[in-house]
Order: sequence, then C-alpha cells, then structure tokens
Amino acid sequence: MNVPRITDALLSEDAHAAMLAAIESHEFPWEQSAILAGEFPGLDPQDNLQAVHGFYAWRNQRIYRSPHLAVIAPLLARFEPMRLIKAKLNRTPGRTRHIEYGLHVDTQRRGALTAIYYLNTNNGYTLFEDGTRVSSVANRLVVFGAELRHTGASCTDAAARLVLNLNLIPGAGEPVASQR
Repeated sequence: MNVPRITDALLSEDAHAAMLAAIESHEFPWEQSAILAGEFPGLDPQDNLQAVHGFYAWRNQRIYRSPHLAVIAPLLARFEPMRLIKAKLNRTPGRTRHIEYGLHVDTQRRGALTAIYYLNTNNGYTLFEDGTRVSSVANRLVVFGAELRHTGASCTDAAARLVLNLNLIPGAGEPVASQR
C-alpha cells in the first residue's frame, strides 16, 4: 500500500468516547520514553520525550499483552483477520511550536501495514516523506504500507497529541481480536 488510506469516524461515537475516557483516566498507566531511538539532527533531546503505553508486542516469537488491552478491543476488531505485531499508545506533549521528530518506519517486517488511530483533535499531524500530511482528527485512522517513511509532529493547541500506533500483517494467522 504505497498511498496512505484515511478513514474518518472509524468507530461509533460511544466506542471512541469510552476508549478516550479510559486512556485519560488517572488510573491509566504511562511510561516515559524517547519518541525515536537514535540521533536525529536538530531534535533537542528534551523534545524527544513522550508518555507511552504498550498494549501489545509480538517479537522473537514472544508475546506481551497489557492488562489494559481490552481498552482498544473495538479498534482491534476492525483489523480481523490480521496479525498484530505491535500496539502502542503515544501521548506527545503540546509544544510552543510544531516539532517533526524524524522520518522513520515502525517495522521492517515485509508486507506489514502501519495504522495510526488519532484519539484527539489537535493541530499536530503525520507527515510522509512525499509531503503528504494527515491532520490529527479524533476517531480518524490512516493505514499505509509499513515501508513508507513518516514522522509525527507535535501540536501547539492542546495539552497533548494522542495517537495509537499499530503494526499489522494482513491476513496472516489468527485474527487480531482472538489475540486478547
């Protein structure tokens, strides 16, 4: 898939609101993490920090499942019968200027897809190497071939930019939803 495919209003308003409420609750666990590993010219190390929650990771024939995986179940159900490689929630703090973090790919897995689900509306965005820009609009999903280099950009009009990043293999093995 060489061109990003955008779907607006992916989930019902109730399903989206429930997911957002769970994520924004004071009980929801976050960890601090670098946005991108390695060195990216012009990126101040202090700007390369975000809060994350790893929902799922499949690496080296081992699986990690967060106890909170059910929070994103309505979204995962939309991807059957794909195999989930990784699901990670990113909470990037709002800044006084837009910061583009550096073009990258999320996985080298051949034939994989990357999907970004936007949980809140803000003026941050996803930028692709060819200049295509996808605005952060709540309940929007963009799906693209994992080989497409992209970067996220911070917002300036909200406390944080919330996105769920998924890496998937289409039609491979057991459905995503059955991996809960």
